[in-house]
Amino acid sequence: MFETTYETRYGDYKDFDTIKVSSILDMIQDVSTKNSTACGFGMNKLREMNVAWLLKGITIKIDKPVKTGCPVDVKTAIKPFKGATSLRGCIVEQNGEVVAKTIAEWFIFDTIKKRPCRIPEEITKAYEIHDFEDDFFNYIKPSVRSIETPEYTIRICNKEIDTNMHLNNTKSAELLMDALPFDYSFTTATILYKKPAYLGDELEVCVEKTEKGYYVHLQTKDKDVCVVGEFE
Repeated sequence: MFETTYETRYGDYKDFDTIKVSSILDMIQDVSTKNSTACGFGMNKLREMNVAWLLKGITIKIDKPVKTGCPVDVKTAIKPFKGATSLRGCIVEQNGEVVAKTIAEWFIFDTIKKRPCRIPEEITKAYEIHDFEDDFFNYIKPSVRSIETPEYTIRICNKEIDTNMHLNNTKSAELLMDALPFDYSFTTATILYKKPAYLGDELEVCVEKTEKGYYVHLQTKDKDVCVVGEFE
């Protein structure tokens, strides 16, 4: 598995003892990009090939709080490819203990034809494949709920845009988590990316308390849902 070690920064702190889940997702995004670059298929190479990886969804399971002031080791690998789809797993460790795991479902997108396409063979051959055996779980996308009354409205700003000129995946998750009570702690979060949002878009933040936790989504004023999160 490909591995990178991260130092926690003050901006990662949720409180004196723990770091934000959004910071963990930022590390997950970074190590995934570094892994692809090391395999010869970083962002510039994909741009030359007129393809891009887009995220369908991600599940994060937190076994233990991630502590402040300690390095975080993040390992990642790809499960066997299938058609246009790739499953990437990540293991987050601190002081030699597993503190969190994620599974993310990606698909390859033809930037010229504007549609998913089969993963090129040269890409599938470049990665080390890891089956994860019983170490992992499946990504099961959350169901979209209809919520008539939003809690508040946000506007997508410069710092939230990625290289595809969309709302960044990690920033999307952060915006969902902003709607949760500050003192609410969850052990599982599942996020579904349905529709891209762009710079300047105004999105309604819709929240619903559930039996197991919270449901949150971001939607346009026409009620088109962009991103969904379930937190338990």
